Amino acid sequence: MEEKTYVFTKKQLNAEKNKVLSKFASVASHDLKNVVGGISNISYYLSKTVKPESETQKKMLDLLATEVVTLNNRITEVLDMTRVKQLNKSVCDLQNLIIKAIEENKIDGINFEQSLVSVKVYADPERMKQVFSNIIKNAKDAMSNSGTITITMNIEEDKIVTVISDCGKGMNAETLENCFDPMFSTKLAKAVGMGLTVAQQITEMHNGKIDISSQEQKGTSVKITLPTYKED
Repeated sequence: MEEKTYVFTKKQLNAEKNKVLSKFASVASHDLKNVVGGISNISYYLSKTVKPESETQKKMLDLLATEVVTLNNRITEVLDMTRVKQLNKSVCDLQNLIIKAIEENKIDGINFEQSLVSVKVYADPERMKQVFSNIIKNAKDAMSNSGTITITMNIEEDKIVTVISDCGKGMNAETLENCFDPMFSTKLAKAVGMGLTVAQQITEMHNGKIDISSQEQKGTSVKITLPTYKED
């Protein structure tokens, strides 16, 4: 009997990976959260009760606290993928959602240059805000929390196009090609995490799309295209 050969597109492969991650997250998330919570409590206790006797000990305690936060964020990102099931849509102003995402990510060292317009979309406001927040977080990481993030919005016929650009380290060709892959991992892609995967899922559920352009040492631009709201 002749064996059948199946050819899958990259999008189909990513969809299968998402299913695997969803099953894993639903089973393991509770235990992982408990473990990380315990480590976090230990880290906090040590920071309050232990006086470092050397600079190395101080660095190790600081690293423990930082890595616990990183691990908790990664678990949350995986859980986000499993929770993007349903949307609570309403008519909202996309400009306001972007402003809220900016406010959530303001830190010393990061400047925001904005050219925004008020435009209505039919969307889940919390989920769409998460899209912009995830992308901004990636931009901050790419610039090591120092630099300028530029955000522009333009209406093109029945679409609203938002571009978020940073002046960070950028991505090489391999990372750019695989940046939406939920299981892709390199040292260069470490900061990308699951944020882009979740952002892509949410955007596509809103009948939109995300495109990314990037050059090493020159920065990255993320374009989010969404349909504008049309009143009946």
